[in-house]
Amino acid sequence: MSRNEFNVGRTAKAALATLFALLSPLPSQAWTLNYYVVQDQAEPLQIQENGQNHRGIVTEIVQKALAGSDHQLNIHTYPFNRVIAELGQNKDKNWVTYGSPLWGQWQAANLSAEPILEVEHSLLTRRDNPFDYKKPDDLDGKIAVLLFGFNYPGLDNKIAKGSVSEVRVKNYDAAFRVVDRLKNAGGFVEMDLRLKYNLRRLGLSDKDYALQKVNSLIPRYNIHLAYSPGLDSDIQQFMEKRLGEMKANGELDTIINHYR
Repeated sequence: MSRNEFNVGRTAKAALATLFALLSPLPSQAWTLNYYVVQDQAEPLQIQENGQNHRGIVTEIVQKALAGSDHQLNIHTYPFNRVIAELGQNKDKNWVTYGSPLWGQWQAANLSAEPILEVEHSLLTRRDNPFDYKKPDDLDGKIAVLLFGFNYPGLDNKIAKGSVSEVRVKNYDAAFRVVDRLKNAGGFVEMDLRLKYNLRRLGLSDKDYALQKVNSLIPRYNIHLAYSPGLDSDIQQFMEKRLGEMKANGELDTIINHYR
């Protein structure tokens, strides 16, 4: 081979390598997603111990979505009102938590296309001092124990009209203590899933407490991942793709059923 032929071949190879480099997709850039956790009020959707040992349905779904990728999760744990304030202050940044179309504010501004689970609510009362719930008006004149800061579609209207009184508490431990004192004057209204989980967590027996569905007052509704309004579109597309895969292969059901 002549020197000229060698130079031409080397030039052609270099040009070909440059062409392949231009045509090849660039590696995706790793990003950090901020995840907001409500302290001591969201079990088993979000479980934590003094800001550590994070787990629970929503937490494990988000963690699983990022598993095996170069992307990072930055977890922030605050009381409910602080979480809502942080979501609003950082609405143009990249964050995720959970929400519902019925809740409003930042927990409804930009929801995942697919829900992660459906929830229903129950009324928890003492078995030795119960009152029967069959229709919404049965709560008139009664006291509803509720978690501080949370929304209760349907029940909120009755409270605003004054037909139902409310007692707000910070956590489930306090809620059960109030129910013990209320006797048949009222009960604790909360997601059925969360009531059952916290009864088990506190070692309380269902022989002592009764659960009555209140679907006629608070209809079943869906929980979604809630994204920041300003979430980077690549991040949202990634999360939505992973959420769809997890639903299709049964990973979502496995996580949820572990806490039922």
